[in-house]
Amino acid sequence: MKKTLLKSFKIITGIIIITIGLLTISFNNDSKLFEISKNIEIFTSTIKELDLNYVDEIQPGKLIKSAIEGMLNDLDPYTVYIPEAEIEDYKFMTTGQYGGIGAIIHKRGEYTQISEIYKDYPADKNGLIPGDITNTTLDVTDNMDKNSFS
Repeated sequence: MKKTLLKSFKIITGIIIITIGLLTISFNNDSKLFEISKNIEIFTSTIKELDLNYVDEIQPGKLIKSAIEGMLNDLDPYTVYIPEAEIEDYKFMTTGQYGGIGAIIHKRGEYTQISEIYKDYPADKNGLIPGDITNTTLDVTDNMDKNSFS
């Protein structure tokens, strides 16, 4: 009888300890999610208030980018934010995978000229060769400097 009571006591104690552990983990996770949610809400209201009431016109995208960079700088010097507009360049630098048409282009007067083709990429497969002149990207490239082309 004592062995059965002792065994039942151990099982019940084990269940209680496991339950308390799980509740603690759940509470900590919920608390963390609440903190994140609350701080995002504060951040959003701050941006809205600045946009409505700041004496000069603000650039929300620039402010948010600065805030993200500041947050990541607080973590360590190696964690960086890469904006969506720079993802293709980043992928090419880190993996060698190119997401464009596979050509380097340069502006020549009013035209865009192909100066180099990457083998087995769309430009190569469609028969483009260095020296070809195209005006299909002219409206996009009119206000860009020559270093922006690829």
